[in-house]
Amino acid sequence: MLKKLKMPIRNEVEEALLIALFKHNGVIKEFGSSEEIVAEIADDFGLNEEQRSAYLKTIYRKENRVKKSSLWHRLLFRAADALAKEKYVSRPTQTLKLMNKREWMLTESGFDKALALLNIPASKKEFLPTKSYEVQKIVKKLHETKRPKDYNPFDKKKKVVKVSKETTLRTRGFRQAIIEAYDCKCSVCGLKIYSPDTLSWEVEAAHIVPHRANGKDDIWNGIALCHLHHWAFDVGWFTLLNNYTVQISSREDSLPSDFGKVGNYELLKSIYNDSRISLPGRKEIYPHKNAMNWHRENIFHQ
Repeated sequence: MLKKLKMPIRNEVEEALLIALFKHNGVIKEFGSSEEIVAEIADDFGLNEEQRSAYLKTIYRKENRVKKSSLWHRLLFRAADALAKEKYVSRPTQTLKLMNKREWMLTESGFDKALALLNIPASKKEFLPTKSYEVQKIVKKLHETKRPKDYNPFDKKKKVVKVSKETTLRTRGFRQAIIEAYDCKCSVCGLKIYSPDTLSWEVEAAHIVPHRANGKDDIWNGIALCHLHHWAFDVGWFTLLNNYTVQISSREDSLPSDFGKVGNYELLKSIYNDSRISLPGRKEIYPHKNAMNWHRENIFHQ
């Protein structure tokens, strides 16, 4: 019986939790018995039915009652609790204050640990959509900062060559904030798709005033675009008017007939002048007219 009920050691469960968090975009719900994550990690360990359903009994003599708790559930919680003490994850009570959801969430240290366990180069971290507690704090701040009337989209600090950890977090926070605001869709064509392993979205966070012009990593200086429309926007094939409609460069008419096509799909002709882009649910985080004005005057080709 003891052999049948032998459970994984806590260190193994801690590592499995970090990997599960990474695979679930950095967050998993609390370990309720009905949650899929409980069964998912049990499957990873190949636990039998007896191991999954075994219970511990705690007898409270003074209260004359018996408390039963799932052995597997208890092991998961203790592993998560140990990770929280090591600052690898945030506790559900912490995540609730930040995200209004009771979830375990990776911290930056936990994110690094998960990458190491999966042998994923740290250099890829910047491009992964995985959430971390520190980055989501930046995302929340970007979403909740009051919209300025006279917005300056330029950041003089970006002239400094040295890239600090704070700058890297801010960049990832900007990317995450834009992608979340636009529901992971291209605001122009509506494309929404992720990679087969679900670790990366096709959509990108595009700066309206670009980095090379010292554009800020602010929600009002960003827009979600697919790879193709991101490139077309950056080189000036189209721009945005102040009413958030698209204006296409007149130079599109001079393109050879076989240019700008992906099969039968025509990249530029599929975008119509005066078509309105898809926007976030809150007006406070719409792109700012000052950023769009700069793009029309400096990037767009009339």
